Amino acid sequence: MNPIKSILYYVEDEVDLAALAHVVEIARSTGARITVGTVVKPAHLQVLFTRDNFDVQEVERLLIAHRERHLDEVVRGVGITDVVIDTRVFVGDPVYAIVEAVMKGDYDVLAKLPTYEDGFQQHIFGTMDMRLMRACPCPVFIGRVKPTGYSERIVAAIDYDEGDATKTTLNEKILESVAHMLSDQFSMVKQAYIAHAWSLYGESLLTAKAEKAPPARLQKAMHQEEKKRREWLAELVKQFKSSLPAGDAETFNPELELLHGDPVTAIPELVHQLNADVLAMGTLSRSGLGGMLIGHTAEAILNRVNCSVVTFKPQGFESPVPRHSRR
Repeated sequence: MNPIKSILYYVEDEVDLAALAHVVEIARSTGARITVGTVVKPAHLQVLFTRDNFDVQEVERLLIAHRERHLDEVVRGVGITDVVIDTRVFVGDPVYAIVEAVMKGDYDVLAKLPTYEDGFQQHIFGTMDMRLMRACPCPVFIGRVKPTGYSERIVAAIDYDEGDATKTTLNEKILESVAHMLSDQFSMVKQAYIAHAWSLYGESLLTAKAEKAPPARLQKAMHQEEKKRREWLAELVKQFKSSLPAGDAETFNPELELLHGDPVTAIPELVHQLNADVLAMGTLSRSGLGGMLIGHTAEAILNRVNCSVVTFKPQGFESPVPRHSRR
């Protein structure tokens, strides 16, 4: 993972001071600067009033100035002197404006609070969150503030990558983020769990009553598959650790969790069992009728956890959001 030098903290409405303190702690541990940013929708997309002397462009300027003053007052009020924090107000569709800001400003991480959907505040990230995770080229950290305190545990979900270069780069990014969080300079994570969920190809069919495979053959196949995945996971982590500088290698001692079952259920169950603060995972996006879609497995997992998440894109990912996307 590249060094974190700049963080864009996106605020949809009011600045949550507890969340800002969390982002500041990350910045302290990495030496990063923070930009607290928000978005004003452009005047040209709003209803045009026919009232004489009513200038919607002037209203846009007033809205921008108001948000700038508010953000500046909040940042000054927290009294942080050891981390550089600036403020920005962007104009446009929120997702397009924020993703464009990430690309133009070369931000290393996009951070925000979850956008809750009505009736689903405990489990489901909102449409805004999903759109940002689909389109943003840098890691996206969506942090949930935990009023009951933090366990200082992270679960990193990785996928079997044999012969798949895209998954290999994603796994590397995820492991790099874990190594960084476990390093001496980062004080917010004390224990990491590298999780991989596996199942035998066609297992649900082979174990169904109508198509039940001979028990001995099925058990042998499952044992062989489990052994292969366990050895792969251990070797992956071993090789990664050997590539780290001595100091980082010394602190990189994650526990390995080989889970039998569908990752959609197995990964969230582990997160809940450990009361983990963060789930790190990759998102393999694809093109669809609605634009860029997170892979079904990743989206299903995200909708089953109530911790903070950080998502990564594969090497070479190109955002569907064009530059200069004021709209």
